[in-house]
Amino acid sequence: MLDTLVNNAYWLLYVGTLMEGETALLLASLAANQGLIDLMWVIIIAFAGATTGDQVSYQLFRRFGPALVARNATLQRRTEKARRLLAGHPLKFIILSRFFWGLRSACMLALAASDVPTRVFAPANLLACGLWATIVGSLGYVFSSWVTRIVTTMDGLSGRAPAVLAGLAAFIVLIVLLRKAVLKFWRSRETL
Repeated sequence: MLDTLVNNAYWLLYVGTLMEGETALLLASLAANQGLIDLMWVIIIAFAGATTGDQVSYQLFRRFGPALVARNATLQRRTEKARRLLAGHPLKFIILSRFFWGLRSACMLALAASDVPTRVFAPANLLACGLWATIVGSLGYVFSSWVTRIVTTMDGLSGRAPAVLAGLAAFIVLIVLLRKAVLKFWRSRETL
């Protein structure tokens, strides 16, 4: 089973990063830390998957998004929230929205429904996906290394499974806390 996952890790990562992607990238970073795959390829493939997913989503949402939002109250609320964040800061929004875990679809809908043209979105999104893949991939790699060292020094816990699970759980908590901090920052700027 592990051999099958490792042999297909890069394809799984690419598919996993087509939409949200954080979980797929973090798992691949953990695998790279364990020496199962190469971190450089993890970052490159995560960049490619995220870029492809964002570009396709942006174009699809430009065409079909308004009808989709009109039928879904949750999407209406999330899209309106993203539009407020977008107002006046399209480049910042494009770059930072790559890190809004759980709000990517709403951000894409807001961008597609706004007056941000493809010629502005495409290069800004390339930069955003590059930063995202590098930062999240590297942090996942470093953080899993740190957790692995802690867990393997504890009595009675050796091997990869406990370290990988503890690292993944702790990193997900860190990402959730960072997301909340970023959203809180944007909300505070909204009231200024």
